[in-house]
Amino acid sequence: MSTASHNFEEFTGFSPISEVGPYRAADYWKLPEGEPVELIRGRLIMSPCPSPLHQIILGSLCRILARAEDQADGLSLVAPMDVVFSDDTILQPDLLYISKERRDIVGERVNGPPDLVIEILSPGTSRRDRTEKLDLYAKYGVAEYWIVDPASQLFEFLILSDGRYTIMQPVDDRYQSSRLPEVKIDLAAFWKEVDRRLPKK
Repeated sequence: MSTASHNFEEFTGFSPISEVGPYRAADYWKLPEGEPVELIRGRLIMSPCPSPLHQIILGSLCRILARAEDQADGLSLVAPMDVVFSDDTILQPDLLYISKERRDIVGERVNGPPDLVIEILSPGTSRRDRTEKLDLYAKYGVAEYWIVDPASQLFEFLILSDGRYTIMQPVDDRYQSSRLPEVKIDLAAFWKEVDRRLPKK
């Protein structure tokens, strides 16, 4: 048995032979609480442990959304947080934001699409974040999706329109959401802060 399969069985209690399922929400709720596992179209997918850089970026983004919360009484939540899209799809975005008007979708978990989802790319998740999860976020109506690439220090700002995402461009290295005007970011200042917080070699 490979290390990956052994870890899957150890963390989830499911045999690695049947990782692909199909599973449903009722199976997912039997997993140990807080584990980095998502239910994607009936498959159980484990995420790798995040790197220090990933967590530094996440912390900086949390502060940006905290300011948005203060301005507009929205709600930001950080992974691991289950977002239930359907009986066979339950995702754990790195970070999400819900407007004041839609806070009623939050109970023991988030039931339905957040207004904003943010994913920070890593070698183990990059392809899925850019393809399968992008398609799912569009399908289930996530109005805005940010993809953060630590390697190139770039953001992609995607706005949902007619069921498809359109890329929005920052102006003068600043971006303000057209859907959530309280959510805004100074990109140069953001990456400067990330670089400052990185451990010095």
